Amino acid sequence: MALYNSLSLFLQVLINLVLLSGLILFMMNGIREKFLLILFFLGEAALELSDLIGRLMQLTSYNVYNYSLSQFLSLLALTEIYNAYFYKISPRIRVSIYASALILLTFNILYHQSIEALTFYSNIIPNIVICSFGGLYFLQVIRKAKTDTTLFIVNVAVFLFFSIETVISTTFNFLINNHMEWVAPVWLFRGVLLLCFYLAIVNLGCRTGKIRIWQ
Repeated sequence: MALYNSLSLFLQVLINLVLLSGLILFMMNGIREKFLLILFFLGEAALELSDLIGRLMQLTSYNVYNYSLSQFLSLLALTEIYNAYFYKISPRIRVSIYASALILLTFNILYHQSIEALTFYSNIIPNIVICSFGGLYFLQVIRKAKTDTTLFIVNVAVFLFFSIETVISTTFNFLINNHMEWVAPVWLFRGVLLLCFYLAIVNLGCRTGKIRIWQ
């Protein structure tokens, strides 16, 4: 368990460094073109850094709220990222997604949970929505038989991470109450996928203006 904790802490520090490095790269290469990605990384960097501080201070409940905020931010940001880079999403659908995200965030913040009864069931909906973005892009690639490598890498990273998030959300309550020894490796695997997701977004930002966007 001590090994997993050390690896998890190292991974968390690495994720924070990637986010901060991504922000610096985005700001050095055209703020206007990367404004959406900058906002996303600013929010994620703030949450990840506060999560790291909360972990060091052993503020478990604080970290749970950060998880809900991160899910909310990811849903909003990825909706806009897919709309801007991958394909057009109708304004009506986007408004519906934003309203649903706000309702779920409110529920997560107001619904107080003890660590023994911890569950992330309400986060399944945002994860499924985000996975559907990835699935639709895969279908578009199959139909058109062409894609951009950068966009494809981002889509794979998004689909993998949030599909695993969905599985974790449905099983975390069971694991934490019945198989506590599995929680650390599962969370470590999630951290690796999250790191890959952030790296893919950094790559997207660095190549903005050079990629072909299929609308």
